[in-house]
Amino acid sequence: MKKSHQKLSYLVLVLAFLISVIAIPGMVLASDISSENIVLLVNRERTNRGLIPLRENIGLHNAATTKSMDMINRNYFDHYAYGLTPWDFMLSYNYNYLTAGENLAMDFETSEGVVSAWMKSPSHRANILNPDFQDVGVGIVKGEFVSADSSRETKMVTEMFGRHKSVILQAIDSFLSAFQNIF
Repeated sequence: MKKSHQKLSYLVLVLAFLISVIAIPGMVLASDISSENIVLLVNRERTNRGLIPLRENIGLHNAATTKSMDMINRNYFDHYAYGLTPWDFMLSYNYNYLTAGENLAMDFETSEGVVSAWMKSPSHRANILNPDFQDVGVGIVKGEFVSADSSRETKMVTEMFGRHKSVILQAIDSFLSAFQNIF
């Protein structure tokens, strides 16, 4: 009798696990901050509103990671600092954008906390739900952040959005740049 009870208990556990894996694909529960989880949650917000999911872009990911690292290393939390703009970081990784945006976060423990805070902020929410954006990159850097009144370990999160310029627009830009150099 005990062996059949143990087998039944084991079977129930296996079935519960399988149901959770099959029935709730992509569900994220109080996840550590990661670029994959943030992109998943952002795309869930978009698709819930009938928008096309964003594609992860390695250039934007690298630009966002570099921006997060720069903010940790230089102890700032701002879109524009030290004469740099978000667009400078994107262009440094050859992401030629037609339109672009950036969200920043720090001092969060979960991906859900980050995305929830962004969705409560009108400007951050506008970036997440902007139908003109097609690509996304998220850079997360853990490090010591020193402010005027404290020093603390944190995770700096930069999310960059964009839409590539078409090849034709890039060619026109190159032509105009070359033309300007002549005169």
